[in-house]
This record gives sequence, structure tokens and C-alpha cells, in this order.
Amino acid sequence: MVITALFAPLLAMAAPLAEAPEAFYQPEFSAEVRALIVPGDAAPPEDKRAALEALADAGDVSALEALGELHMFGLGSISKDVARGCDYFEQVGDRRADSLHNLASCYWNGDGRAQDYAKARALYLKAAEAGWRMSFCAYGKMLVLGQGGAADPAEGIRLCRMTALLGDKDALTDYGTFLLTGRGVERDPVTARYMLERAAEQGQANAAFLLGQIHTKGDGTPKDLKLAGEWFGKAYDGGRRDAAERAADAYFIGGYTRLEGDQVSLKPSLLRKAIVWYEKAMAYEPPGSERHTRIVALIPKLTALIESAENPAAD
Repeated sequence: MVITALFAPLLAMAAPLAEAPEAFYQPEFSAEVRALIVPGDAAPPEDKRAALEALADAGDVSALEALGELHMFGLGSISKDVARGCDYFEQVGDRRADSLHNLASCYWNGDGRAQDYAKARALYLKAAEAGWRMSFCAYGKMLVLGQGGAADPAEGIRLCRMTALLGDKDALTDYGTFLLTGRGVERDPVTARYMLERAAEQGQANAAFLLGQIHTKGDGTPKDLKLAGEWFGKAYDGGRRDAAERAADAYFIGGYTRLEGDQVSLKPSLLRKAIVWYEKAMAYEPPGSERHTRIVALIPKLTALIESAENPAAD
């Protein structure tokens, strides 16, 4: 495959890129587009969109990519519209490797397009061959999982490992996940944790969530529920709303330990954190749902436990 020919230059670049992985993920935009997407610019989003559309109509392909990202994620008063974002990426076609990658993600996620692994796989490969390095592990993951075509775990693992060594946070997460589960490679929870930590340090929410699970179970490392809660909290901050309840549970279990007989060990500082995270989790659960009801019942119990720990004479 053409993609294999890219291994040598990629590996040669590994050392400098591992220090600054964002350096090879800087999309190329025209000066006119760059002026419109400056972070912190107070210009109305609708005006920005109109200006970008005018540039796109005039033949500026980078404006189409910017419009795709604008609608993919939403900006200000412009509502998130994934399908429209995918439309812009499709208009770019094979003129930009990053647009090919983004369109592949539309098909892989089944968001903005009907899920189609075969199309996603072909587009990720095309984007990788065009030089968008983020696509290497995206394609490799599909090889490992056998999505959209025949499985080739060895090749898929090699692609993900190679891109992970370059410092890409998503490849670090995928490769770390394979090492953690033993999918396509010998299971190695210690190396998996290292890879996931590097990804989480770059803000990869899924990596942080997995680290929370690792420290909850003590998989390849001593069990540490306080640390598990911290990692779940980082996952939440990165967009994993489902991590709020997991953080709360970790702090709760870490702060309340049954000893022999009727004795318990209470850590009020952790129980307070549990309450904070349960309140955050409750905000995302429909009132009356099983989870919402559980949290509503738990919070006063935790409050009582804290009071009993701080005022033992009152018992």
C-alpha cells in the first residue's frame, strides 16, 4: 500500500514531533481565513460565517474547511450542525487531507452521515496517503477491529504505535486501549497507562476516563480511588459528562471504608468531593430517572456521614 512508504519519513520525524505533536496538525488556511478565525475575536459569528462563505464561493478551499469545522462544533450563536459540517468537508473532496479525515469521521461516527465503515476506511486511508498523519491510527484502528473490510491487526497496531510515538493524543489513546485490553497485541497494562497518561496530559478525555477505570480497579498499579476520581474529573472537563458520576463514586468509596464489625473509616475531604461530583452528575440526569433518584438519595446520606466524622460526640 502507498501508506507503507510513509513509514520512514514519519519515524525520522518522531523525536521532534513527540515534543510538540501539534506542530504537524496545523491546517493550512489562507491569510483571509486566518484573519476570520483568530481565537478571542469578538466579531459576530454570523458575520464570520458570511465572510467565509464569500471566500468559499470565490474558490478558497480553506474557507470550506473552516466552515465545516464551524458547523461541526458550533460557535457562538451558530448552532452545531454536524450534517452541514460534513457537507462542507465533502465539497472540499480530495483537495485537502484534513477534510478527507473529517469526512471519514462523519461516516465512522455515524454523525452527520449514515454510519458506513467501508467509506470511512477508504477516506482515512486516502487522507493518510495525502499526508494527514492523524489518519494513520484512525485507519489502523479499523484494521485492528476489522471495520469496513478485512482485519489486519498487526498492520493496524503498527500504524497506531507509530503515530502514538509521534505524540498524537488520539493515537496514544487508541494504542493504549489496545495494550490495556490485549486487542491485536499482547496485553501490557503498565505501558498502556503510560500511553494514556501522555494522551490525557494533552486533554484527551477518553484517555483520562480509562485512567480513572485503571486506578479504580488497580489494573497494573496499586488501587487509588482518590487518583481515580481526579482522572474521571479530567475526563469530565474534557467533555465526558458520564464521568461525573464515576468521579463521585470513586470519591465516595474512597472516603467510606468498612472496617471490622460496625466500624467504618471516614475521610470527609473525599466525601465532600463526592457530593460536588454527584451534584454535577445530577444536572445531566432526567428527574425521576434511576440515576437521578439514586443521587438524590445519596447526597443527604453523605452529608450525614461528614457530620458524624467531624462531630463524633454528637453520635
